[in-house]
Amino acid sequence: MVLGAAISAVAGVEARAQLVDYEPAARATPVQEDAAWRLAFRPGMQVLTQTVGQLRVGAPAVLQAQVDAMVAEAARQPEPEARRTLWRAVSLMGGRAWTPEQERLGALALRTPSQIWTGQGDVLTAELLYPASGPVTYALDLYASQPTTSATPKKGALIRPLARGQLESYPAGIAARLADLPDGAYLLLAKLSAGSASADIVQPVYLVRDLDARYAELRRNLSGITGHEEAKALAEYPFALAQAMRAGRREVVSYDFPAAIRRSSEIVAALKGGRDPVRQATGLQNRAYRFAETGELIPYQVYVPTGWTPAKRWPLVVALHGANLDETNMLGRDGGRMQKLAEQHGFVVVTPLGYRLNSAYGSERGLAGLAGRDMTRVKRSEQDVLQVIALVEEEFNIDPGRRYLTGNSMGGGGTWWIGGRHNQMWAAIAPGAYGGVLAEDVPALAKLPIRVVVGERDDLMLDRVRETIATLKAGGVAPEYVEVPGGTHASAFETELPEIFNFFQKHAK
Repeated sequence: MVLGAAISAVAGVEARAQLVDYEPAARATPVQEDAAWRLAFRPGMQVLTQTVGQLRVGAPAVLQAQVDAMVAEAARQPEPEARRTLWRAVSLMGGRAWTPEQERLGALALRTPSQIWTGQGDVLTAELLYPASGPVTYALDLYASQPTTSATPKKGALIRPLARGQLESYPAGIAARLADLPDGAYLLLAKLSAGSASADIVQPVYLVRDLDARYAELRRNLSGITGHEEAKALAEYPFALAQAMRAGRREVVSYDFPAAIRRSSEIVAALKGGRDPVRQATGLQNRAYRFAETGELIPYQVYVPTGWTPAKRWPLVVALHGANLDETNMLGRDGGRMQKLAEQHGFVVVTPLGYRLNSAYGSERGLAGLAGRDMTRVKRSEQDVLQVIALVEEEFNIDPGRRYLTGNSMGGGGTWWIGGRHNQMWAAIAPGAYGGVLAEDVPALAKLPIRVVVGERDDLMLDRVRETIATLKAGGVAPEYVEVPGGTHASAFETELPEIFNFFQKHAK
């Protein structure tokens, strides 16, 4: 029942096949701007390679060939040298000469021991990601970080300048005092210059004061309350998340700690007053639960139609997000379209995290590379999806004959994977923007109604999805197949989503 990977995470040209939720040729300028902004965060090698591949879309063929050669070279190198090579590719695509100054700027990153800051004794340093030398002038400013469901934090308003100076040896401490600011999400942005070359580097931080004391107080308040596990888990989650981030065990795309902590206080007050504001609530909800294997709190989102009642059974859509995204993406994207469709059709929709970012929903093939080949994490990703389904089914009286599974990009890969491995669970599945089915997968998938969606302008996945359709047909399976006119890697799924819900409406076990 296991499914073939659509993307190899290994070296060479395949390494540029990114699993970022993006719009390629149709939005060339915004894509270039988004990718350049992502580079300022000095991401890990997987995302860095993805971003270089994203930048090459639409470039002249000669330039693409040069970039491909550099990507292939980087895949054979240890990380520091690979970063240097990929920055050279970025410079080439940006029309910038590869000078010692340009090389120097590409080596620099802002780093901090923890993204959770307290306003007291917080440390920010400029570090080298590969060997380089020479002076760099910097201007560090503080910006608000806007809430987002996309793959990269978004820059809000400038709050104030923080520091100015010159860097000559590394690591170098930089003064960044936030003691007088309220709790919240911030971006530390340094504008660098060396000769005529310039670049930006960014470090996101979350200011959460008195974390341990506030968490201890919350737990004291909850200790005297029996039952209400859903509400207590949600109340505890922002504090547990902050502690895990401080310890380096968790990462987030975007998180509003002040709002989440205010919600925690509201939940505690309601529970003390004899009311549970969480269990069987309707509308869009952030949730958390205790993951059975590790005991840690893991988030998910759920949308429950406003007309929900426990007096009848309800259909369930499980929606899996793409790479570099989180559990808030599917219900938040495209103006909340999935919420509107859930309300219209009377479906409960749940969107799991998948245990950690980029953990592939259990796939043991190429997508596991996103998790750094940590197969324990990959398997937990699948377990997270299944545990969340079980929780939602118990709470919201789900009809086991009307469970549906969908997702886009990496989430489409998760749909093939979990759909095939657990085909008895689903009344229908709808994978988007992902191929990779092998002949050995077809017998399990043959038992399911399937609607496959891809954009005709999906530079990443169109050919692979077509190959998957051919594989299915060769095995006697004829899924509904839609190539969305003008659709790209992200927009095709959004365009087709109303028809996905109509498709689900037609099928029951």
